[in-house]
Amino acid sequence: MTNDESIALTSPPKQYIWTWRDLVIILLGTLFLLVAGVALFYALAGLSGQTIEELSQPSMAQSLALAALEAIALVAGIYLFGLRRKKLGWQVLGIKPVSGMWVAITVAVSIFAIPVTGLITILVVLALGLPMENPQLDFLLPDDISLPTAALMLLLTGIAVPIAEELIFRGFLYNFLKERWGVWPGVVISSLIFGIIHADFAVGFTAFMLGILLAVLYEYSHSLWTSILVHAINNSAKIALLYILIKLGLDNLV
Repeated sequence: MTNDESIALTSPPKQYIWTWRDLVIILLGTLFLLVAGVALFYALAGLSGQTIEELSQPSMAQSLALAALEAIALVAGIYLFGLRRKKLGWQVLGIKPVSGMWVAITVAVSIFAIPVTGLITILVVLALGLPMENPQLDFLLPDDISLPTAALMLLLTGIAVPIAEELIFRGFLYNFLKERWGVWPGVVISSLIFGIIHADFAVGFTAFMLGILLAVLYEYSHSLWTSILVHAINNSAKIALLYILIKLGLDNLV
């Protein structure tokens, strides 16, 4: 028996932070929290006399509640069914200090990525002849929007939701895939799933491209704060621009 064969026979099996069982438990548990929250939302709306048709154009309070629900369910899911169940710390999801150099790189990447991803998405939509519309507008632009509620929406969808999504998609799912199949399969598959869950081709395509960028930044900076920062800047800038256009009366550009 050669030395290499002896080492192969005596080497312990590779230990993963996350197992397939963890994947199922975390995803199903998080999905349960989301579904339970949405069911409660619709039940409360029904008690107030609202119909499903009316809820397709939610009020600002309802939009804010749904945004908060998403953020809370995702964070609670990864914590309760992942970290707490396995007695792990947040650092396994990439919540680690990041250097000033990486913060500067992240901001620069964000400034470049926001217009580029938007332009590519527009070109793809035009090339495929798809309608130039955003299904998220009814959610982001209720009729009763005001400056304080717009600021709260910006806080939730621009900061809280990106943090929650990064914990799940990069901190957990990307790491799970990378452990088994390597960096680039992990980057592509996690980004593809991130795009698909947006349930719209144009929005999903943008999310897919953004997901690739976020996973690469996370991989090379070794800190989830870089991907959180890019995600938050991207969401916040686009939502702020949307509200500015509405404030200026440029509704035709939305």
